[in-house]
Amino acid sequence: MVMPCITDHLVLRTIDGAADLLIEELRAMASIHSIRQASVDTVECAIAGSLDELAACALYSTVALRDPGKSLQFGVLGTLPEPVKFRVGVDDPERRREMINATEQRFGWVNRPGDWDVNLVPSADGWIAEFGPLSWTRRFGRSERLPWSTNFVVVEVLVRLAKIHPTHRVLDPFCGTGTILHAVRRQHPTTHLLGLDHNPTALTLATGNSLAAAHSLVTANPLVVGRSPSFVRGTAEVLPVASGCVDRVVANLPFGKQVGSHRANRTLYPAVLDEIHRILTGDGRAVLLTEDKRLLLEAVERRIGLKIVRQRLLRYKGATPTAYVLARTRLPGTARPR
Repeated sequence: MVMPCITDHLVLRTIDGAADLLIEELRAMASIHSIRQASVDTVECAIAGSLDELAACALYSTVALRDPGKSLQFGVLGTLPEPVKFRVGVDDPERRREMINATEQRFGWVNRPGDWDVNLVPSADGWIAEFGPLSWTRRFGRSERLPWSTNFVVVEVLVRLAKIHPTHRVLDPFCGTGTILHAVRRQHPTTHLLGLDHNPTALTLATGNSLAAAHSLVTANPLVVGRSPSFVRGTAEVLPVASGCVDRVVANLPFGKQVGSHRANRTLYPAVLDEIHRILTGDGRAVLLTEDKRLLLEAVERRIGLKIVRQRLLRYKGATPTAYVLARTRLPGTARPR
């Protein structure tokens, strides 16, 4: 999207565990300054220029303005067509009605809960206005999901931890509806992508999401020729991949809350690690997300040839999974892969 130059103060919502990555990307943007972490899951900054760079960043879910009146004059809200459509994001009907009436009287906006440009939500410092065009799904499109599909911002963290290069071959052995592979594709359109899942419904949705993602990719940058992921039905315990040919494995492992069980993971996790060890290239790495943490740590300790080189705790909507980065261990006397 191409947006006009504006001046404003922004509040970006991310997840606990991703704020530092978001700040790192914001610092690289010419239009962003005065960056600070306001809480574990919010980052505040000022913008003076175009919103295009910010719109391309996938590490936040929403952008809000603390002063809607000022933003209407000089900032983000002034880019919206009139009359501005809004909703009030509170469950209490009396409180919601009071805010609707006050907003209509002060700004002349139109209450449209099903088709809004601004979502008014309460915060510790008063009401803030979330800017619809910069919400995650409006920037990157909606996709079909299952109840256990990975949170979009979590996926972006996993992809960054994987340190993927454009020529890499990337595998998700628990791909579900393809959320992780589509995130890889946005950042690295030329990577070779393979998704595996035992659920035929998930694979059907993943294929549909891939077509929608391809259209979005071409629309955003007609000069980029993206490589579509391949989706295959199968099990992660026996991957249909030759040994030593995968550069990166990125996956949200079953950990028993919405899919799988701790009992099943006792067998699954060691088998998956055996396959990861078999298929990874010499300098390959795997990024695995789970809340069944002790079980994974014990499985890695028993699996000669793999080690955990990094881990990151994430917190969102009551979930507290950890992302583990695994690499091959070096045998004594062997050179480090280049």
